[in-house]
Amino acid sequence: MVSAAWEKKGRHAVLAPSWIGDTAMAAPFFASLRAAFPEAHIGAVASPWTAGLLEGYPWLDAVHRVGGEGARGRWGGAWSLRGRLGNGSAEAVWLLPNSFRAALLARWIGGRRRVGYATEGRGWLLSHAVPPPPESPPPHLVDYYLGILEGAGVRPAFREARLPVRAEDARAAERLLAEAGGADVRPVVGLHPGAFFGESKTWPPEEFASLARRLAREAGARVVVLGGAGEREMAGRVCREAGGAAVSLAGRDNLKMLPALLERVGVLVAGDTGPLHVAALVGTPTVALFGPTDPRRTAPRSRHHRLIRQELECSPCFERTCPLGHHRCMREIGEERVAAEVMSLLAERNRPGLPARGDGDR
Repeated sequence: MVSAAWEKKGRHAVLAPSWIGDTAMAAPFFASLRAAFPEAHIGAVASPWTAGLLEGYPWLDAVHRVGGEGARGRWGGAWSLRGRLGNGSAEAVWLLPNSFRAALLARWIGGRRRVGYATEGRGWLLSHAVPPPPESPPPHLVDYYLGILEGAGVRPAFREARLPVRAEDARAAERLLAEAGGADVRPVVGLHPGAFFGESKTWPPEEFASLARRLAREAGARVVVLGGAGEREMAGRVCREAGGAAVSLAGRDNLKMLPALLERVGVLVAGDTGPLHVAALVGTPTVALFGPTDPRRTAPRSRHHRLIRQELECSPCFERTCPLGHHRCMREIGEERVAAEVMSLLAERNRPGLPARGDGDR
């Protein structure tokens, strides 16, 4: 629902989050924006490392890549962006990042409205400076993004969103899983041991390896270890220590295929990382291991997700490395506890490893 002051067929530009997980949690924002403006042209402005995910969002008409390494990379694409987005004629530029730089970019793009939170002293650059919500209790990131719409008088139509997987990506994911296990139809459990944010979010590789052995032995699961090209070494270590109970797929997929691959996993075990939130976006059950970050802000929200964390005075600290040097918030999460949650979800879903399209549970 929107007020009559808005042009229903205008052009909208959304400055998207810079992290994969945040981009996944912004899906209800994009879905609600499309519901409010079904005839509008909606484009996302994204970094190269999140554009691949956004290109699969059915709520968008275009994804504009901008940024990269160094000042030239960060700003090089901005000069042509204004032209690509209508030379200042946009109905609105929506700012999901809180940075001052995002407000400068929105000002450069131009448009009737520049809508975002009044953070980092940037309110004067915005036409609609939305007051940030109270930090106690901290809002979930999904609600935080939707608050930007509400601040501009647009009522969100969705608090949750489900990303449909493209057929070509589904076929590629099925081939990859088939290569990893042939005609094996055991339930598939995905493990994601990495974390781009920093080592503070990671559960020890030896715990992942122990979990893989237990799931193969007690649940008859086929375990695959996921990750990007930069996480191959960690994934390989998990597989070696698992003694043949897990197969590494790290570096063999890409962000475009990731939603389809995660949709075909029975349960994903991961820290507070991008793949965790992409899995939730495609409806895959997860076991989320939280340590230095706050689950009230970023934990997946549904009955098909399980949260595990240690209650410590020092958590959450939001640091990339443990400032106290012990990393207890992650190291003290027991493998038995994680395995129990995985097996509970597998029993609850009772899904085959490679579900048919249109599985009635999805």
